Amino acid sequence: MKNSLLFAAALLVSGNLCAQNYITAAPEGGFNTAAGKDYVVLYAPENVLASMGSKVITNNNLDQTQVDNYLEYWVTDWDKKDLTLYNVPAAEGELNSFGGDDFINATPLYAWGTGVFMPKAKAYDLSKVTDEHHLHIGLRDFGSSPSKYQFSIGSQKTIKNNGFQIMAGIGVGAASGDFVGVGTLPGGNDGKWYYIDVPVKDLVDENGDFGFVYNFSAPITDGVFTFTFNEPVTSTAKKSGPEPGEDVYSYEITKLGSALSLDHVFFYVPDGNGVGEVSADVEEEVLGIYDLAGRRVENPAAGLYIVKTNIGARKVLFK
Repeated sequence: MKNSLLFAAALLVSGNLCAQNYITAAPEGGFNTAAGKDYVVLYAPENVLASMGSKVITNNNLDQTQVDNYLEYWVTDWDKKDLTLYNVPAAEGELNSFGGDDFINATPLYAWGTGVFMPKAKAYDLSKVTDEHHLHIGLRDFGSSPSKYQFSIGSQKTIKNNGFQIMAGIGVGAASGDFVGVGTLPGGNDGKWYYIDVPVKDLVDENGDFGFVYNFSAPITDGVFTFTFNEPVTSTAKKSGPEPGEDVYSYEITKLGSALSLDHVFFYVPDGNGVGEVSADVEEEVLGIYDLAGRRVENPAAGLYIVKTNIGARKVLFK
């Protein structure tokens, strides 16, 4: 069908979809990188990074060789071999939101379990982040019970007055210590992928729900991104080792508690300000319409939906 027929009464929207919740179901096939530009990447699967192409203006991607940077899990104060957070091996057939196999699975072994993106040979560079960017995080809760997650973006040395501290699992604007809520995962711990998408201009809006301040002009030589469980159900595990050449214990999870997956963290600017018209001379076939929880809808009423077509998945507001 013609695009003009499909979108005659619809407004294409990218980014902030709902004033009361910055978390929505990941569209089938994952984030459409063609809908963004000026990417500042902290973590993305290599094929997704490749699809961004020349639109990447700063590449800080997690280094699989751990030369430039690495993912560090904290250890306990009393036993430096004892991790507070454990990377759970992916089960057979588990995929990220893009349909690939690159993602982080983490479960807390202690209540303060924390992971952090740390630099090694190369400092982190967020200097090209502007108020026009959106912060975008792909996550899923696959634990035994729903949890809340804290994310800090910016130099951890100065994070309380220079950076963003947000929490998934509480309402938008609700406060929990230094963290401010961005909403809840609609399906809780259903194991499905969801996206946090927050415009930076919202994060720094003192008259809105946040009021954060940031100045990322200096290179970041400490942790640039942390993820922490808030009041989790801790997992239990058998410990052994450390194995030869290893610094920490080996673990076998015996009872899974709270658990979080991440498959990307980046900033981007919506292409065309996130709102655009579709050319009427481009043929496009609708393959399915879904609500924001990922459920197929046969006869959509007025509201916001994910429309899957032969060109890709789009977020569409039907009037």
